[in-house]
Amino acid sequence: MVTHRAESGTALDHFGVRVRRWRLKRNLSQRVLADLAGVSQGYIAQIEAGTSPLDKRSTQLAIARALQVSLADLTGQPYDPTTLEHVTAARHFPPLRAALAELAFGVTEIPENRPADLVATLTGITELHNACRYDQLVAQLPALILTLGNDRESPAALRRLVWATYAATFAAKYLGHADLAMLAAQQCQATASTLMDEPEWLGIAEFATVHTLPPETRSLPLKRAGQAIDHMDSAAGHPRAGQVYGMLHLSAAMLSAIDGDAQRSLDHLREATVIASRLGEGNFGELWFGPTNVAIWQLGVLAELNEGGAAMSLPPIDVSVIGSSNRRATMYADLGRCLAQTRKHDAEARAALLRAEEIAPQRVRLSPLVRETVGSMLRRARRSTGGRELQALAARLDAT
Repeated sequence: MVTHRAESGTALDHFGVRVRRWRLKRNLSQRVLADLAGVSQGYIAQIEAGTSPLDKRSTQLAIARALQVSLADLTGQPYDPTTLEHVTAARHFPPLRAALAELAFGVTEIPENRPADLVATLTGITELHNACRYDQLVAQLPALILTLGNDRESPAALRRLVWATYAATFAAKYLGHADLAMLAAQQCQATASTLMDEPEWLGIAEFATVHTLPPETRSLPLKRAGQAIDHMDSAAGHPRAGQVYGMLHLSAAMLSAIDGDAQRSLDHLREATVIASRLGEGNFGELWFGPTNVAIWQLGVLAELNEGGAAMSLPPIDVSVIGSSNRRATMYADLGRCLAQTRKHDAEARAALLRAEEIAPQRVRLSPLVRETVGSMLRRARRSTGGRELQALAARLDAT
């Protein structure tokens, strides 16, 4: 995707501009598009003007389907690299893609740059994953995956390969390369399926799969999450499997919200809350499942349900107990999205979004939902009240 800019340097390619571009290509009026997407004509007009945020994935999908385009056509992902870190990560995608393809066809060869110390490398990969340092993470993954692909004799070796492909899945996902994320998740799934007596690892692979299925598949991700929950039910009493079981309920809560089923979403959220209360804070598979992460996911669900105002009555979340920059940043990002939905607490929303960026810049700057929220906040505000901090944040996110 090439970002179109005016001579002044102001970005002109936000979500609403892409909606209008495709609407005109399809020769549709705003009223016809609104009818097809199940929203009002006025809302379509606000989206195209950039004054109303389109940060609900359910509405994004409805408009994409009405326009007969992919969601990526409207989000603009994968974004053009605009920072040194993004450029560095993008440079290593071709070898990562090749390594996953070799793994899929069983023709891996030990690379010349194989890790000298697998344990130390895996520890470093885990730290980079938790720190959202995708530039360094993606650089190390191809050689690690190829090396691990040649050693599948022991359960320990298989677990290592599950983890490496899981890390590759979410690095690719957060950098906007959905096809590569799905390829990595498939290999994560294929490897985990050989660990017959360890359902927790298969559950982790299912978690990765659910979060990489194309959103255009409608109910498939939710159905897959439900099947995984049913499969894990008999093992849910085990502490490690129970943490994965809880994460799958959180996934189903979000997917139900995206599917427009608020009651089912809240049911899954309540189930996850019960599981977290029983297990306490945990971190099997770097999932960080526990009461704190459940509270973080609740914010995301509220934002998706367009109930952001309800976040105002929730108790503060102490994210210091979670050692993941991704989860800590997500809490502040989703809190910012919730506050922005009220249109009365933009100052607090701005502060939360800036804190999210400070914690995990590579993660937050490439989030379509954050970009849409920040861009909309800036465009609906008068320049005199928009604030230099908000304008600077929008520029860093390329969301102006």
